[in-house]
Amino acid sequence: MTHRRQLRRPLCCESGVAAIEFALVGLLAIVLILGIFEFGRALFIRNQLVFAADIATRKALIHRPQTATDLEELEAAIRDTITFDQSELQVELALPSVDGIMPITLRQPLTLLLPDLYQNSITLSVDRSIPLP
Repeated sequence: MTHRRQLRRPLCCESGVAAIEFALVGLLAIVLILGIFEFGRALFIRNQLVFAADIATRKALIHRPQTATDLEELEAAIRDTITFDQSELQVELALPSVDGIMPITLRQPLTLLLPDLYQNSITLSVDRSIPLP
């Protein structure tokens, strides 16, 4: 009788099953958490770009830019409102055209926190065309 129990025992052994289940479920949980974190970071940066474009729009509507110095002041106002790293921020401003439209474009590349996950950077951008009076 004990001989039969010893033969059945390796077939019913469950040691290590919890570790394998945790490895599978834990990997999915970590990927999900990192995805949520990256999406939140991208949303924060995009929101900052939109807010900076709104500030520039208000300043351009209050004081219509006439010279390159006015555009530099607008760019400084944009950079003052942004709280993240501005080393790669691209600000494109132009003087109003004949029909009174002033374009504003803000671009910020978003590099993912995991270095080898995605080779190219994702570019977040905000474009505005301001009709000036």
